[in-house]
Amino acid sequence: MSQLSQSSKFKQTFNLNYPIIQSPMAGASTVELASTITKLGGLGSIPLGSFSNDPQKIEIQFKKFQSLTNGSNNVNLNFFAHDEPSRDSIKEQNWVSKFEKIYKENGIIWNHGNLKLNSIYPTFKSIDSISDPTIQLLIKLKPSVISFHFGLPSVKIIKYLQSNGIKIFVSITNLQELKLSLNSKIDGIILQGFEAGGHRGNFQANDLNDSNLKIEELTEIVLDYLNSNVDPKEIPFIIAAGGFYSSSQIKQFITKFNISAIQLGTIWLPSVESTISSKHLSFFQNLNSDDKLTTIMSSAISGRNLRTISTPFLTKLQTWNKETPEYPLPYELFKKLGKDYTSAIEESITDHSKESLYGAFLAGENFNKSWKGTRNTEDIFEDIVKDL
Repeated sequence: MSQLSQSSKFKQTFNLNYPIIQSPMAGASTVELASTITKLGGLGSIPLGSFSNDPQKIEIQFKKFQSLTNGSNNVNLNFFAHDEPSRDSIKEQNWVSKFEKIYKENGIIWNHGNLKLNSIYPTFKSIDSISDPTIQLLIKLKPSVISFHFGLPSVKIIKYLQSNGIKIFVSITNLQELKLSLNSKIDGIILQGFEAGGHRGNFQANDLNDSNLKIEELTEIVLDYLNSNVDPKEIPFIIAAGGFYSSSQIKQFITKFNISAIQLGTIWLPSVESTISSKHLSFFQNLNSDDKLTTIMSSAISGRNLRTISTPFLTKLQTWNKETPEYPLPYELFKKLGKDYTSAIEESITDHSKESLYGAFLAGENFNKSWKGTRNTEDIFEDIVKDL
């Protein structure tokens, strides 16, 4: 049996030319990016975490994808499956007060009155009936894959989607999450290494016992368990994510572990089809050997750990991690700060490097190796698959 048999099976199952999945990257990815990746022979992904309770918006995104891909449904629709936040009015008010102080110290007008934190993202876990409009829409659209981040919906929902020809994937970060996913008969397991950019996919938010497994160690642990405890015919697709930036690196990893595919996110961020800010883009384009830019893992932006390029403000914010309300309660206020700061300076700004002073710059640990010298998605893709 060929070492690449698992990646060959993956490509055959999803009619792909390459064992490459584009990470959903909520807030940065677009339907245009997903459609380009699919047309080039990978599997594009559309982030829909904000829309699990809004079937109409889901359908708009999906139909737009189809209009760009000659009617294809070969796409991964990604949703959040987090626990609803526990409310703590004192902690939440203290958090708002901290941000009011930031506004005052930096001359930004506070126009939000006695602001209350909102849970701005719905969770797929709240869907408990197969007759739910979102579920009925999804079986009508029938995307190749539906994936989940932060956890899993009910087994009943998973089975119903699968019975209608949809493969179900989930991100995991440790062995316990693997076992839960196997119990739910998941079709594909995305191993998210600690190197990965964006939100950490832990089922338990900000797990104090998180072993922070990097992708190679996580892959070894998962495969050891599967090979010892699971019938080979029952082993799901295994996809690795976190820290990948070159074709040779991807080929070596797939060959070494005989896994199904690699999921890539950070390398697409500088593309023209991404929506990152000009400041975020500059971190990729203006790197040189003297740069000391690093990434940090912080829960103080959204309420859940995420990896971002470090800035003085984000480093300061990171010291408040233990005081942060639960995800996604802090996220709306963080985004308001960035928008309000930009609005306050946009008429007089001459230094555009300051326009996102209070933003988050989600990226993987190896972001400084991810710039391909081009913003053209086709060229980036060609560079990534040239050795595959």
